[in-house]
Amino acid sequence: MSSQKKQLLECRICGIKLPVLATHINRKHHINTAEYLRRFPRSKLTTKEYRKKLSLSAKARFIKNPELRKQVASRTFDFIENNKLKSLLRRDYKSAKSCLKNKLWKPSIILYGSIIEAILREITKSKTFQQALEKSYKSELVSEKEYHKIHMVRDLRNFVHLHKELSEGEEINEYWSKTFADICESIIKRFRKS
Repeated sequence: MSSQKKQLLECRICGIKLPVLATHINRKHHINTAEYLRRFPRSKLTTKEYRKKLSLSAKARFIKNPELRKQVASRTFDFIENNKLKSLLRRDYKSAKSCLKNKLWKPSIILYGSIIEAILREITKSKTFQQALEKSYKSELVSEKEYHKIHMVRDLRNFVHLHKELSEGEEINEYWSKTFADICESIIKRFRKS
């Protein structure tokens, strides 16, 4: 039996210590993780110990049932009818997650941004990202808070153009990369079939 203490993180709002703060801040303080990280930059939401435990648990499930990984991945974009687009979304989603994991902030922002655009354009049958965003907001597919965040997605994603990044001076960093990932996950979860 290990004598090491379990790692805990302290909530910067109320001081409670937990291995995972995401659920706590959502339920107790009624804010999402992006808002918490905006208020308290460089905060952590899960301990390394807890993330490792989850990763090992997932690996164990996939080892027991190798077909499970394929089934889980194939359902991620089950709400997209266009099979060619669905295939591209799966490819870029996998790449975006890999970029985020490997601290490649700019590529992850660009990939997550294009995934968000593709989903909203496909769901609303719009020709542009702007039209898709407006339709999504008016038909309540996205909340007002998400609507404003997705506008940031549109702007920062254009930093694929180096002169835009240079002239705007906005820093491409972990915060923005994780924010884009959170928005993307939220949109996928909303439209995914159960």
